[in-house]
Amino acid sequence: MLLWRISNYTTLDGVGGLKASHRWHTRGHPIVYCVPNPATALLEVLVHLEVALEDIPLQYRFLKIEASNNPPTERVEHDQLPQGWQSDVSVTPHLGDTWLQSKRTALLEVPSVLVPETFNILLNPLHPDAARIQIVAVVEHPFDPRLL
Repeated sequence: MLLWRISNYTTLDGVGGLKASHRWHTRGHPIVYCVPNPATALLEVLVHLEVALEDIPLQYRFLKIEASNNPPTERVEHDQLPQGWQSDVSVTPHLGDTWLQSKRTALLEVPSVLVPETFNILLNPLHPDAARIQIVAVVEHPFDPRLL
């Protein structure tokens, strides 16, 4: 299984999750947000971009991540979530925190808010199978200003 992420950091330790809460976890839990393809990774970053055009980075860094031997993965389906979950960020962190603490699987597929037909993939770096999930390439691309 190949996963993708855009990050300035070439680690999968989830330290960012210790510093801030996001849609699928609360602050204090190590977690790594990934996606199944590079285009979705770019969309997920762009939607959170809050910088002036002159401050746009000249390039961005894709992390190509391989989950060898297809580690067991849990999946949250759309129909498992309450109506309106996409606009209410308070609904989903409990689900992610519960999954992280249970250590049932190293990966959790969760519905994408941006592209409902796809999923984001969360990595629990504290799960024993996380050791089988590695960055296999770091690819830098110039930022295309037409995206904004």
